[in-house]
Amino acid sequence: MNVKIFVVTHKAQPPVSNEVYVPIQVGSRDDISPGILRDASGDSIPLKNASFCELTASYWVWKNNADADIVGLCHYRRWFNLFPPITSLTPSRQKKVTLSQFGSTSVAKASAQKTTDKVISLLKNHDIILLRAYHVSEGLSAAYYNDEGHRKPDWDETLKIIRELFPEYDQSIRDFLDAPGNFHIGNMMITTKKIWDDYYHWLFAILFELEKRIEVPLDPVQGRVFGYISERILNLYVYHNKLRIKNLGGYKITDI
Repeated sequence: MNVKIFVVTHKAQPPVSNEVYVPIQVGSRDDISPGILRDASGDSIPLKNASFCELTASYWVWKNNADADIVGLCHYRRWFNLFPPITSLTPSRQKKVTLSQFGSTSVAKASAQKTTDKVISLLKNHDIILLRAYHVSEGLSAAYYNDEGHRKPDWDETLKIIRELFPEYDQSIRDFLDAPGNFHIGNMMITTKKIWDDYYHWLFAILFELEKRIEVPLDPVQGRVFGYISERILNLYVYHNKLRIKNLGGYKITDI
């Protein structure tokens, strides 16, 4: 099976790049490195990067990559720990490391074939690989609009659109988003191309409609509104479709 994990980057050379980990440059109109894959070719939305964040790369993969059987997305600073120590009793959700420390990890040192074999093994009995979740006691809806700077009307409009376009999600919204639950962050995942395509067909139908109905905040942080909202509703999609989750910790590189 062909496994591709696309590494969203603004850097000329991310920490790992091989046949599995494929760097993809997002947003910028200027090439950061000759030959690097960009989210601006083919059917693409690179000019939306400021508000859609890494989703411009996800969209490109959805629309333009037909070769991979299994696809994933990570960030040049955030990586799945595909090789956690078996003896770890308190696995980290996102272990902070320097670039030098990350270079010594099994993730960075593994061959492309070893990484491929590991991903296939992890998905043998699971549908999707996500970063280990944070528990949200107040529910994902309240956690969104209580987060400093996020706007409740944007969230409410999102749920309205989901109910309009996908009415079968109504009960899942009631059962999942207002109850204590888990929050997988980062818009990072590894899954089959079939699930990837189905999810992003669903997601972009929602976000493109939301884009018509709200004003994007001028603040550059809150302007990432579609990235923030998608982080939350990925969890709704997983819940509604009863996907079997493989939770993995991650590495966050702090000095790049």
